[in-house]
Amino acid sequence: MKSATMWIYQALLCILLSVDMDCKKQTLQRYQKTENTRLLCTDCSESPRVKALSLDDCARKCIKSKKSCRAFYFDQFNRKCHLLPFDRFSEGAQKERKPNYDLYEKKDYVKECIIGAGVNYKGRRSFTKTGITCQAWNMSVPHEHNFKPARHKRFDLRQNFCRNPDNDPSGPWCFTELTETRHQECGLPQCSDVECMRCNGETYRGPMDHTESGKACQRWDSQKPHKHTYQPHRHVDKGLDDNYCRNPNNDVRPWCYTMERNTPWEYCNISVCDSDEDVAVDTTTSCFRGHGEGYRGTVNVTSAGVTCQRWDSLFPHNHSYTPHNYKCKDLRENFCRNPDGSEIPWCFTTDPKIRKAFCTNIPRCESEISDSTAKMAQTDGHVPGAPSDPRKQCPPLSKNEQIKANQLLQMAASQRDIRSAAASTSLELNLCRNPDRDKHGPWCFTSNSSIPWDYCRLERCGRPKPSCFIHKATRIVGGMQVQRAEDGSWVVSIQKRNKHWCGGSLIREEWVLTDQQCFSTCVPDLSEYTVQVGLLHLNGSASAQGTGDEGSLKMVGLPIVSNKKCSQSHKGILPMTENKICAGGKRDQGVCERDYGGPLVCQEREGKVIVGVSINGRGCAVARRPAVFVNVAFYSEWIRKVFKYYSDMETSF
Repeated sequence: MKSATMWIYQALLCILLSVDMDCKKQTLQRYQKTENTRLLCTDCSESPRVKALSLDDCARKCIKSKKSCRAFYFDQFNRKCHLLPFDRFSEGAQKERKPNYDLYEKKDYVKECIIGAGVNYKGRRSFTKTGITCQAWNMSVPHEHNFKPARHKRFDLRQNFCRNPDNDPSGPWCFTELTETRHQECGLPQCSDVECMRCNGETYRGPMDHTESGKACQRWDSQKPHKHTYQPHRHVDKGLDDNYCRNPNNDVRPWCYTMERNTPWEYCNISVCDSDEDVAVDTTTSCFRGHGEGYRGTVNVTSAGVTCQRWDSLFPHNHSYTPHNYKCKDLRENFCRNPDGSEIPWCFTTDPKIRKAFCTNIPRCESEISDSTAKMAQTDGHVPGAPSDPRKQCPPLSKNEQIKANQLLQMAASQRDIRSAAASTSLELNLCRNPDRDKHGPWCFTSNSSIPWDYCRLERCGRPKPSCFIHKATRIVGGMQVQRAEDGSWVVSIQKRNKHWCGGSLIREEWVLTDQQCFSTCVPDLSEYTVQVGLLHLNGSASAQGTGDEGSLKMVGLPIVSNKKCSQSHKGILPMTENKICAGGKRDQGVCERDYGGPLVCQEREGKVIVGVSINGRGCAVARRPAVFVNVAFYSEWIRKVFKYYSDMETSF
């Protein structure tokens, strides 16, 4: 008998602990957040102010408050909670913009949709599905009942609002003011039906906050219980509000991280719209804008000349990006597309050794140059009448901007020992010029703060011969495995969303050298990337091995070059053209997918010299197919110019 009693006590204790744990993990999930806002009410009772250590602490205090607490705002500066017995719909309540204050309102009071039977609904609907006004819960006329507010406090039986105190499967209901109709459901919509999703739900902004199996979603601004990179401040255009289901990564449909430790994430059950005709896509056919989600052209080969695999085929590469799963992505035939929000359009390839490749051979729309404006340039690129037409365009400058640009040009020219009189010749308007005799040709300053200066895309009248490269007997294969992280501490892993993306080399404090093909633009959003330094293995612990601060790191991406003409008989390291080199031999293994952007290094006396930067497109471990690298020596002057310019800018401005 005693053991049975103890067993009952233990069972009750487990239930209480389970309820308490559930309460703790559900705290902030119950609230809708409004940043830089507080809620005031002239006709409401004064709200208590309590000290709190964290937001979760605030949420728990509001839930456990003996007085009614429908919301709170958190003073970030003083770390204090202001518990509120009212919400935005209370009479006399009004929002006020207030920096360092965040408002959190209980969703049960402010949203007008339900999950399941809607037992927790505490909204303000006061009429039935047929429009009949509800009877007040504290009244017994015209219908007698036992659902009195004093006996059912947790159901918030206020006024004549719809409620579900008996867990009716039909949802919230009420007694009506009509004698012939005792009670009726209120017809509140399911949160999954409030807003339907089109295509794959990338634009869905509805209020669904539970997964298809009923699990509560984790807040996007929280890292508990699951750490992730989809934080609202880093993806401002993805609608990552509170813990609502979203599709920030162009998945098959909206999803969310869950509050269950053993279930990192799940899809959400969102109703599908009848048609997808209202989805606005900025379509292009000869070029692409942004990340190229709207590209609808017919390019079906990669920049390396490899034919793309059909989207409706699962051979040679198995995948989920089929026309059936992504109906609005125009996955026709084997055309390059961007169904997953990657950097640029891409495709699976028909080469079994190359699963996926970017279609970098498709031009950007803002980079297109008409034949009528293209001019021939001399070898040094100094053309008196050359138009301004760089990759990012040189827009007309204001008078002050023109003076500033000319001063910077004069400064650049003087650093190269060019006479001021000659350097200032024709430096007017916004025309492309080459005052510092840059071997890469004319350039200009732009009005884009992200790209202060850029080269002008002009066709050369004559191509200089590639400089001779000293042939070395040293082979690429047969090297030694790095035993310590310090031996290759300058080799880095550029990571996106906590996964290895490309290789790189730390060539100067805060500067990483890599391949431009790792990014879709000259100015990538570095907030999406981190740099791991000193890793022996890609699956090593980042916290143990050390990480780079993406806010202070700068990327130097060498231009994309063609790799079609690399001779299969080359041994060692040989020049191909002025801007690329070939390395390898008959039995050498080529550069593999995760090596792109990494360095080709030669030993010179006691030091090491970065000779090349690897590019993709020739497959991994393919016999008789040497790898191709960008020739770093050809771009050394450009790299020096980038260093010098940004150093001067940081000093001058």
